[in-house]
Amino acid sequence: MMFPLLGVVTLLQMQDTLALTLDQAAARAGAVSPRILAAEGAIRAPRGLREESRWPFPSNPTLSLGRTARRSPPATTQDRAWEVSQEVDVAGAWVYRTRAATSLIQAFEARADDARRLVALEARLAYLDVAIAERRAALTDSAAAFAEHLSEQASRQLAAGEINRLERNAAALEAARARSAADRFGAEATAARAELARVLGLPRDTVPRTTELPAMPSLVWPGDSVLLQLARSRRPDLRAGELLRRSADRSVTAAAVARAPSLVAAAFGGRESGTDRLRGVQLGVSIPLFRRQQAALGEAEAARVAADADLTATDRAVMAEVLAASARFRRAVISERRFASEVLRAATENVTLTERALTEGEASLTDVLVLRGTAVAAQLEYLEVLREAATAWFDLAAALASEPAALAQLLNRGR
Repeated sequence: MMFPLLGVVTLLQMQDTLALTLDQAAARAGAVSPRILAAEGAIRAPRGLREESRWPFPSNPTLSLGRTARRSPPATTQDRAWEVSQEVDVAGAWVYRTRAATSLIQAFEARADDARRLVALEARLAYLDVAIAERRAALTDSAAAFAEHLSEQASRQLAAGEINRLERNAAALEAARARSAADRFGAEATAARAELARVLGLPRDTVPRTTELPAMPSLVWPGDSVLLQLARSRRPDLRAGELLRRSADRSVTAAAVARAPSLVAAAFGGRESGTDRLRGVQLGVSIPLFRRQQAALGEAEAARVAADADLTATDRAVMAEVLAASARFRRAVISERRFASEVLRAATENVTLTERALTEGEASLTDVLVLRGTAVAAQLEYLEVLREAATAWFDLAAALASEPAALAQLLNRGR
């Protein structure tokens, strides 16, 4: 048993602690997130499509070389010929394809911005989980230490005949329950740090720590219609949907225009009988008689319908997200402030008073156990209320594509 224990102690000594603020955590997550890297890498596909569409040439040029043996007794001569031909789009389909690819690039850039928004929200929520878990662990560890001290004191009082066994057992039970809760919340804090380390891409020997959470601002807005207007003007996923629909519209136009005949230009030359040289040009028309872009047009129209449907679904999702975040924030902030000003203050005061009363002998052991247990439970409940309020704040900021600290200024400007 000693060797595994020594290994755990060595590992804990080798681990580095990295203290981060909320903004630093969000910035680091954005710099190392695979999701953002994938979204930025996806932009290369429409860029390549645009590069292919910059010229009015539906296909590559064709170079033909020929050599012919001509038998004319009594001699045989060699004829040589070459030809270069190129199909030219004169109807302008390449212009619409270029514009469609440009809109597609902008849509993928907006998707990358949306990935940054979601990654920042994920980092803030993970940071919040660690901050709350650390506070819970510290609170329950302190409560467990006090309960164990109280249990030891109860054992001495039982031996001195000052209390009965029932009171002593109650103190021992409370100490065991408090230590069990401290162990559970300690494990919860460790798991929350591991999740935050994953989001931040930290090495396995680095343990993230949180600093103090920023204070929640006082936000006032006349109605949810203001929030919806701000969200529709700022959300990158909505902009991506609009750009995808624009790209689909241009692709439909490009497919329809491509049904027009295209010009085929060629230049040729050669040498006959070893002495005669030939030069010339040809102009032709590629007539779309059998292939009239039916497949391309059908695919483009299907993509346009899908883009319309996706944009409608995204708009509905944004509306639901904004309304839900607004309702949660209003109620959560009211609850947190009422809890902090009334419940938490009384609970903290009760903890101090019970410790003083126990020291001065003015309260029984049972009273101390009940009052302190109620106070610790209230403090733990406040941490959950604080977590809900901060989560609602972060969700509302993300729903409006804003930084949490800039939310008050944004709402004042949007009024």
